[in-house]
Amino acid sequence: KNGVDWHNHLIFGDNLQVLKTLLQMKADGKLVNADGMPGVRLIYIDPPFATKRDFKGTQDQKAYQDKIAGADFLEFLRKRLVLIHELLSDDGSIYIHLDWKKGHYAKVLLDEIFGENNFVREIIWDRMNPSGGKAAADNWIHTHDIIYFYSKSQTKVFNKQYEPYSEEYIA
Repeated sequence: KNGVDWHNHLIFGDNLQVLKTLLQMKADGKLVNADGMPGVRLIYIDPPFATKRDFKGTQDQKAYQDKIAGADFLEFLRKRLVLIHELLSDDGSIYIHLDWKKGHYAKVLLDEIFGENNFVREIIWDRMNPSGGKAAADNWIHTHDIIYFYSKSQTKVFNKQYEPYSEEYIA
């Protein structure tokens, strides 16, 4: 809060239309951070992975279709990344969650749109089974996803998070 209004938003809807609406809000001065800086300071997206599948919700209702593939997928993603870049505040950042099949394609788009110098980090999200393994497979086991972290400029907000060391680590 900035003392007056609530500023965090979790939005469900057609993301392309939502981005256009948010950009208009930014242009109208209605989308600002607590310190008054226009735009959005942090965006996390988890786009479709071009799986060519339908997905259902917890109660078997239709959730979304992931039918876009190839060059159409890249254009789908490019349109949104261009709008996201404009939507970010000057010190804003984006985290984009992808898999091993699409990550490298998206990285090329991100480098083009945000600039290679604004690539901050590749984060590996370890999805390994807590029991330590998976059933036997005839290929290498896929156990991680990728999160790319980009900033709009070299002046970004990053608040380090700390956890105390475990007794085991200290020993």
